[in-house]
Amino acid sequence: MNGLSVITLALNEEHNISECLESVRWADEIIVVDSGSADRTVELAKNFPAKVLQIPWRGYGATKNDALKHATGAWILWLDADERVTPELALEIQQKLRENDGAIAGYDTARRAYFLGKWIKHCGWYPSRVTRLFRRTQA
Repeated sequence: MNGLSVITLALNEEHNISECLESVRWADEIIVVDSGSADRTVELAKNFPAKVLQIPWRGYGATKNDALKHATGAWILWLDADERVTPELALEIQQKLRENDGAIAGYDTARRAYFLGKWIKHCGWYPSRVTRLFRRTQA
């Protein structure tokens, strides 16, 4: 598969998971890794075309590596449950993946942090650049 797998780690994210998954519904594959939620996270995630996996928490690195074993896409997008992919970013991701000739292994994104509903634009909070989109074989 030359598509995109989105992976979200979740623990008690019932207030975030639906909006998160809705923002990536266009992806070829969505994987939600739940590490023992006591709320409705799993139930809500199952309302989406997502693989919902129960994987015990072993720390970020180990749990992410466990999740990667279940992904089939050539590209991986890590997305925290409290994050959203804007429509503009979705289009840009799709364009970059179509244009990529194999020379690029990953892309950075500029995250926006919000506090009490307001975007924090100053004091070094933006842009907060992180590599979240990468070729699975080069992880």
